[in-house]
Amino acid sequence: MKLILGIGFLMIALVGCNGKSDDNDSPAKSSLKKQQTVEATEAFERQNLAGEIDGQAWTFISGRVTPPNEKGLSYLTLWDANIENPCNPAQLGERTVVAKIALEPSRIELGDEQRITFTAYDGETSRVKEVKEGVLKISKIENGQVYGALRASYNETNYLVGAFEVELCK
Repeated sequence: MKLILGIGFLMIALVGCNGKSDDNDSPAKSSLKKQQTVEATEAFERQNLAGEIDGQAWTFISGRVTPPNEKGLSYLTLWDANIENPCNPAQLGERTVVAKIALEPSRIELGDEQRITFTAYDGETSRVKEVKEGVLKISKIENGQVYGALRASYNETNYLVGAFEVELCK
């Protein structure tokens, strides 16, 4: 009888110890967090790039990536205007987004080291915002095209979220 009670007590203690787990270390919880992160990333990559620049609605229409310069960096330029020849534009549009990037698939966290600019032209003056909050992702470079996504915010009237596809200039 004592043996049975002892074994029962031991089993309850073991179950109690195994039942106590830190929720942060739980494999199921960790897997759920990863899944939510992937879904969040995919969500911003599945919509067309849009937002506001200088308080006005902005929707991506055309863009380009220049060939790498002597330091190996290219300029990614995005417009909310239909620029007929993005590699040799006759006009630049009223609101432009520019980033200096290494031309390779990558995920770039914006900050002091890496930023993008939102520029708004009104015909006489330009207003430039250096954006340091967000993520710029270059997904792939294929057949003369650069595919990517951007989630960037300067403030509530200067932000962009979504995917883009631009021409790689030669």
